[in-house]
Amino acid sequence: MARQADAAPCMAYPGMDFSMTWMEREPVTRPNGTYLPDHLEDPLPVNVPSRLSRRRLLQRGAALGISLPAIGWLLAACGGDDSDDDDGGNESAASPTAASSESTSASTSESGGGTAQNGGRLTVIQTGSIPDLDPQSAYDSDASAIFFGTYEMLVRLKGSDTFEYEPMLAESWEGNDDNTEWRFKIPAGVKFHDGTDCDAEAVAASFKRFHSMGLGPVNVITRFVASADDISAEDATTVLFKLSFGTEIFVAALASQYGPLVVSPAAVEANKTADDEFAHEWFRSNVVGTGPYTISENVLGDHITMVRFEDYHGGWDGNHFDEIVFRNVEESSTRRQLMERGEADCLTQSLTPKDIASLQEAGVLNVMVYDSTNADWALMNHVKLADAKLRQGLCWAFPYDDVRKGVYEDLIEASSGACTTTTRGYPKDGFIYTTDLDKAKQLIDESGFDVSQPLEFWITSGDQAEQAIGQLFQANLQTLGITLDLVEKEEGALTDFLYGSAPAEERPDFTYWGWWPDYNDAWNEIYPNFHTDAITPNGSNAMYYSNKDVDALLDKTSGSIGEAEYNDAIAEMNKIMVEDDPAAIFVGSVKWYSVLQPNIKGFVPNPIYINTYNVYDMYREE
Repeated sequence: MARQADAAPCMAYPGMDFSMTWMEREPVTRPNGTYLPDHLEDPLPVNVPSRLSRRRLLQRGAALGISLPAIGWLLAACGGDDSDDDDGGNESAASPTAASSESTSASTSESGGGTAQNGGRLTVIQTGSIPDLDPQSAYDSDASAIFFGTYEMLVRLKGSDTFEYEPMLAESWEGNDDNTEWRFKIPAGVKFHDGTDCDAEAVAASFKRFHSMGLGPVNVITRFVASADDISAEDATTVLFKLSFGTEIFVAALASQYGPLVVSPAAVEANKTADDEFAHEWFRSNVVGTGPYTISENVLGDHITMVRFEDYHGGWDGNHFDEIVFRNVEESSTRRQLMERGEADCLTQSLTPKDIASLQEAGVLNVMVYDSTNADWALMNHVKLADAKLRQGLCWAFPYDDVRKGVYEDLIEASSGACTTTTRGYPKDGFIYTTDLDKAKQLIDESGFDVSQPLEFWITSGDQAEQAIGQLFQANLQTLGITLDLVEKEEGALTDFLYGSAPAEERPDFTYWGWWPDYNDAWNEIYPNFHTDAITPNGSNAMYYSNKDVDALLDKTSGSIGEAEYNDAIAEMNKIMVEDDPAAIFVGSVKWYSVLQPNIKGFVPNPIYINTYNVYDMYREE
């Protein structure tokens, strides 16, 4: 689940070569402004504060080859500080509302004319294409946003809480005395989109498919249920799960938006092949669930349109949209323009922090900022960068403060390892790196790494935040004599590749990534990304991290274990993954935000269900 956050700028280091390798598209030229780190003028060394004027930034950036968007962000960050130069006529280049050259489609850009009573269209902005619509294999947030309107889990988190649950498909549930068996009651009359009945037998068959197919988020179920044979229908309305150990957290897992969604067994049967018994390829582009909406149009890379499923078991009384359009918009500046012009209704985490501050100040759009369980990382290729000292050195070389303050504008806080400070089991005393280029150089030299060997960092196309982060890291590595090439990939293509089966040798040295757990639990944040058994396509361990001690600790904490012992084990594996054998460059815990038109009502953010929308409960006020 690629979960990336947009943000902001870039910093110029004198004499550095900011060469960039661009693939698949040209860099954008729609800059947005943000904070300028207090670094330096010639001939001062790194870390001596000095601020550049707007004209000198233009000259310096052009000389160093910094991309135009990053220069524009730096210009905007300077504000009116022009003590030795004038603006040079560049205000318009840095304006976040500059006219966009990206065309809009009339069929997907209208925001609709719904009323508080009923109907209308909701237009949601997304940032990438969705190549996989199979809810039991897809593991990214853009796909999950579609699933939340078209499929159902048995239960879901209640409101903004991360440990309270309410019915979704099941009407009730209970565990036995030791919580080794859980029973869920399915109401009568539930229909799939294909018109077939969704009873307990169908639900059991769907979960057996999820367990047996073994793709993407399968650990959500296999952590607790050892075999697909341990899932059954006791009668027409009761689904039984027999667990490997007794735990109440099983309910949390079934409330995950990744994996435990119920698909139509009849659609599986009708579309399976000799080579694909689960009809996975068919479900990659088709949706047959029990949710309130069905997909009427899917144009890969452009938009997905959902319309009401008239036989939805929840009914259509009250305020509901007739149609939901998820529109793919690659440029953050275009996203802002669509929101400001009223041509889109809502977006989440896809503007720059500078944009968010500006929109909050304007007070026209509804800007919601809230805690999340998302941690941002720069993943490191464990095979290509095999030496632990090399990865330690690279961790010391990362520009943490410039990213946290400059790119995120403090919408992120430093945290240790893969978990956020809001996640159950977070190690409060865990180690946190700072930037130290001397330590970085020493460790990289000790590793024997050939600094003439270029490294490759994949980032999301059109994402100015990731571009800025990449350039900041590129500059630091350049001081150590290491060339870092930035390669831009369309978000859907990047996600599809990383979740595929390509060997580690074909993957980049770094890719920027963000992740939050399927349910509020440190094990579930760490296991899918860093256990050897979760190497893609069997999980989301996209960079082949493998450490036998981490595996053993994850195996230990996956079962029945006391809270204190659990926390100690999480802290021990955190030390290994951060200090001893770094699994990634851990940047921090991210604050999340959503922007909505002021007449859009009913949206409820949740720290686990981020980048998704409770669309059935949302409506437009007159």
